[in-house]
Amino acid sequence: MVQIGDVAAALRSKKGSRLAPVPGGSSIEAPRSEPPTVLVVGTDDWAIEQSATELEAGGFGVLRCHEPGEPAFPCNALIEGRACPLDVGFDVVVTVRARPLSEPCQAELGVICALHLGIPLVVAGVGSERPFGAWATLAVEQGGDVVTACEKVVGATPVAIDPGAREHRPEEDVCHAQ
Repeated sequence: MVQIGDVAAALRSKKGSRLAPVPGGSSIEAPRSEPPTVLVVGTDDWAIEQSATELEAGGFGVLRCHEPGEPAFPCNALIEGRACPLDVGFDVVVTVRARPLSEPCQAELGVICALHLGIPLVVAGVGSERPFGAWATLAVEQGGDVVTACEKVVGATPVAIDPGAREHRPEEDVCHAQ
């Protein structure tokens, strides 16, 4: 079984490089443009929903990996009658971090799926540089405007940045998303 820490270690080992595309393509066609669509994930359901509401009010379509109030696993891809955002298609992925965790939490695994396909990433909230900073197209600090950030990112090509070294702090590993 793959653990969250294993995924984070694999991400760090890329030294800021883009994740490899899926061999033979994927089920995602070109990103949708009318209206732009955002996959919103994060560390806490309340933060995800706050940003999703703002994005919807800003004219974006919003997708989620799991429904509000439900556990992050199993995700929508594994629940009969639901669709994976990867199968629907989206223009940008946003992770809303309500706490400065040093590792991705289970509810943020959609970020890894999106990065694997080359979809731009916006990281918003607390500790936005960790752990996805190296792959973020744009970072929005706590209290910043996620809607404007997504408007800027739609259509942009993600740029890899060397993540540099940072010290791991075990107290940052607690994830409270459902």
